[in-house]
Amino acid sequence: MKPVSIFSLLLLFVASASGGPIREGAVVAELVPGKEAISPGETILIALRIKHDAGWHTYWKSPGIVGVPTDLDWKLPEGFKAGSIEWPQPERVKMGPYDAYGYHGEVFLSLPFTAPADAKPGTEVKLKARASWMCCSKTCHPAFADIAMTLPVSAKPAEPSRWHKRIATSRSSFPVANTLWDTTAVRRGNKATLTLKLREGAQAKLPIDPYFFSDNGLIHSDVEQVVRKTGKEVISLLMEISEFGPENPTHLTGIFYTKSGLADKSGAVPIQLKVPLSGS
Repeated sequence: MKPVSIFSLLLLFVASASGGPIREGAVVAELVPGKEAISPGETILIALRIKHDAGWHTYWKSPGIVGVPTDLDWKLPEGFKAGSIEWPQPERVKMGPYDAYGYHGEVFLSLPFTAPADAKPGTEVKLKARASWMCCSKTCHPAFADIAMTLPVSAKPAEPSRWHKRIATSRSSFPVANTLWDTTAVRRGNKATLTLKLREGAQAKLPIDPYFFSDNGLIHSDVEQVVRKTGKEVISLLMEISEFGPENPTHLTGIFYTKSGLADKSGAVPIQLKVPLSGS
């Protein structure tokens, strides 16, 4: 099944608010700040907080063969800038019978927000964005919501907000750079093999059930990855190429982690990979 374009969906519920949480279906969404205020020229973290009802999920930036990533379309005062969403480690989720990548429970999709150097202390800036997402369980419900947040402008750096620790916890799942493994990736037809070989003298914690999360849709999310281990030094994953992935890819990019996307007893952490892809 090809990922659904959010712009092609006909039935959308549109909510609006001047600030605070909005409930739409099985999701509560709101903008929250990492600090109580922002200073002229300062960059702080803000986040889209999404709280899912039990059994429901939204999607990662690369959902797999089904799903639509959450997005923010900003309307900001002149000079204020919002960066791109910085995505936490996704989990494996189910849209009906299909495996995909997304989030359950509560998630904070954080991003950098910058004030211009001439922002006036003592004033307030109103952040507005149209959030879009798809929330799924056994069925799916796409939605838009107009969300807003007011943030004071302060002459001095402000204290962390009550959301600071929860944003930081969400960001702690970001993948780390690969410093321990030599990697190769080979494509043969509709299959790709990713091989990781532990570098001499390196020590790494290997996930109990390793998995590769493709971050550009190249690898099929609904076909099992075949894992082969040679002790703790060499591991390979045989994966299927998705018909919906990019054409003529030059690299295999994504995250090497646990199959569930959650921490296991091994103590392994998510590792970001960008591996040249050879073969055809």
